[in-house]
Amino acid sequence: MSGHLTCAVALVLLGVVPLGADEVRLSNGDRMTGRTMSLADGTLTFATPYGDVRIPWSDVAALRTDEAMLVTVTGTPPAQATLAAGDADGRVLLQPGGAVALTDITALARPQPAVLMDGGANAGFVTTGGNTRVNTLRLDGDLVARVGGNRYTANAAVTRAEDRGADTARHWTAGLKYDRFVTPRLFVNASTILTSDRFRSLDLRTALGVGVGYQALATPRATLTGDAGLGYVNENLDAQPDDRYTAVRESVSLGVFLLPDRVQLFHQHDGYFGLTGDDNLFVKMQNGLRIGLTAGFVTTLRHDIDYDRSPAPGRRKVDRTFALTLGYRF
Repeated sequence: MSGHLTCAVALVLLGVVPLGADEVRLSNGDRMTGRTMSLADGTLTFATPYGDVRIPWSDVAALRTDEAMLVTVTGTPPAQATLAAGDADGRVLLQPGGAVALTDITALARPQPAVLMDGGANAGFVTTGGNTRVNTLRLDGDLVARVGGNRYTANAAVTRAEDRGADTARHWTAGLKYDRFVTPRLFVNASTILTSDRFRSLDLRTALGVGVGYQALATPRATLTGDAGLGYVNENLDAQPDDRYTAVRESVSLGVFLLPDRVQLFHQHDGYFGLTGDDNLFVKMQNGLRIGLTAGFVTTLRHDIDYDRSPAPGRRKVDRTFALTLGYRF
């Protein structure tokens, strides 16, 4: 009977304690199993089945990891290694790397993929028949790729609308941006924005920019980036002389999850302020609410604004686009 009981207890324990889990032992003798997430600013973040625990590194007596971590030891660059439990002298065995004092380890991080990618695509379509014959198509997408200290951003949007066979909207815009990080938060960059709008008599507006930026926030809950510098704008108009000017450029991008991984507010704007002439100015802005549905699918309510202080004659300064789309994000 006792043998059966022992086997039952062992099976329960195997179900509760995950095989291959990391283990941390504290200086007061307590032990925890889970997953080592990071060590930064003297605090170890350790994931357990009950949530993340943040432990002062000075309270850690031993740490064992089953997966390789990026380990930073005082005076050396980060290197991948697993950690074996330390001994009574407060040392830990790095494999590879040998024995080091826990106090000499200043940072731990999980290795990141060579390329980090984030983005998605959305589509909205409305068609009616009978007495009302209106067709509207909206497509947009964005992609951010991070390779080491390089970040590449691309986005595009197309809007087409017809009413009884006659065009009522024909507009597209695209943007490219390259950021080169010189510190974990500070970067230099170059960007391009292309815009065409038939009903604004705008064949093509080309806006180029270079500058310096700062990643103020980069957390799972919120991101905030700003940059500024110099720009050059060239506007090709249908029946009017082209307009060209040098400008001061600024840009801000903000994303905030109201509900983690479910409801996100986002904002992006780019402004070009001419160095000559009071009318040389344009601002592009996107504001929106993105709601996660299931399996990566989202619905997005988006409001785009394009303000040009000196539009083609007979055209308004402000153009707005409201869109409700269904899409997928990865």
